[in-house]
Amino acid sequence: MPADCAADLGNGTALAIIPIPLGCGPSAAARSRFAHGGPRNRADRTSEGLTLDKARKLVAATRRASAIGKPFTRLITVHWEAAGLTDADAMQATTAFLKYWREWLRGETAYIWTRENGDGKGSHLHILAHLPKGREISGRRSMRWVERITGNPYRRTVILTEKIGGAGQPDGALYTENLGAALAYVLKGAEPDAAAAIGIRHEYGGRIIGKRCGMSRNLSCG
Repeated sequence: MPADCAADLGNGTALAIIPIPLGCGPSAAARSRFAHGGPRNRADRTSEGLTLDKARKLVAATRRASAIGKPFTRLITVHWEAAGLTDADAMQATTAFLKYWREWLRGETAYIWTRENGDGKGSHLHILAHLPKGREISGRRSMRWVERITGNPYRRTVILTEKIGGAGQPDGALYTENLGAALAYVLKGAEPDAAAAIGIRHEYGGRIIGKRCGMSRNLSCG
């Protein structure tokens, strides 16, 4: 394992910059829209929370993003149920959305993602991503992506985005604190023991069909 992929795990907001073993598996290559089946999205492949191993891998990927010059600057949430999809289709929709994101930025990005299926919100996606300096994601662009993916007219509040405060100075204390808070939010669906181990608040993330988390390939240690 490369040296920049190994270290000890810390607690609290500091976990965003603590190096630990990396993994959770890179995102699968995007397939044609809503291609059902396959080992990644079988109806019997379900989970009700991130394991400690997967949560740690996402923490490490967050650190690695900064190390390769692509610190996370944007938190994006996509509410698939509000867009008219069930959780059975949410994994394919997630794959398609991330493909649009990569293609728009011509690969100059890095990201981690988790899926949840909470009461009142239904199936939804959280992404922490790097948006290169000088690029802005417009509401119109992301709305078109969702419409193409779902085949439905865009509905209000399907996509929510916010900048990570202090991202203009990724070595600063403000960015470190805000990134830690954003990461804790994305990982809150970890199993109770896992959340306690990495020092974040647990919130039940619901039953998910298929992959529960992933990252861009450039954050994988091999």
